[in-house]
Amino acid sequence: MTSQTPINIYQYDDFRVYLRDRFAAQRAADPACTHRAFAKSAGISNPGFLNDVIKGRRTLSAAATDKVIKGFGLSPVEAEYFRLLVEYGQCKNETKRDTLYRQICSRRNRSSFTKLNPALSKYYQDYRYPLIRNAIMAFDFRGNYEELGRFVRPCMPSAEVRKCVRELCEWGLVSQRPDGRYVVTGEYVEPSPTLNEQIRRLNRDWIDQAMDALMTLPPQKRHVSSRLLSVSPAVAKKIGEKIERFRDEIWEMVQDDPEDPSCIMQLNIQYFPRSRGREKA
Repeated sequence: MTSQTPINIYQYDDFRVYLRDRFAAQRAADPACTHRAFAKSAGISNPGFLNDVIKGRRTLSAAATDKVIKGFGLSPVEAEYFRLLVEYGQCKNETKRDTLYRQICSRRNRSSFTKLNPALSKYYQDYRYPLIRNAIMAFDFRGNYEELGRFVRPCMPSAEVRKCVRELCEWGLVSQRPDGRYVVTGEYVEPSPTLNEQIRRLNRDWIDQAMDALMTLPPQKRHVSSRLLSVSPAVAKKIGEKIERFRDEIWEMVQDDPEDPSCIMQLNIQYFPRSRGREKA
């Protein structure tokens, strides 16, 4: 059931999302491409197998993974990347998941997808890129890498700062004016909907750094507060909606700031359940 599709496997970090999009693209190109036809070409007896995997109702064993690879006609390098996605997606051990994710990023960074879309692939992969980009907005940077490295928290070695600045310039996110000052351009990297794990991991890094701020910064330089709330489903929903409005209001304040920025502040918002659902009597 092999067919050429515009779907690039390297822009995915969730194997179920990849399978969903890959099958949809092949079906759009060839109406004869059905779940039954795929199962037959892959050597799978259950015609609903692929749909069950996509919906999360089934896991993929090594043997089943090989059959899916055969059904889609993946190349050897695509097959190896797909196996990594499957192992990562089904792994429960966080240490092992971190190792697998580094392997996924390493393979993606060597792919044609990254060569054509370096910013999309790498910008949200490392918290230092957004940090340095924001620092350039608040710091008169003219190539003094050591000073810029000391300006940010946590401090960064000048070699790392130089690398970040060089790549941000290559991606068109930062440019150097004739007077020598580096400035942020109007370009923006929209997070890819197929790289959700990348954003989750970036948020985790930022939350970890918020914990460091709690222990290292004096109270007058930070605001950290937590509270447990016992609420009804209706009020829980209203709070979530109010948080969204608050976030939009903060962003508008930043956009409308009449003065030039001179510092970077990190705003974290966490709101999540601390109990399981309870059935009504």
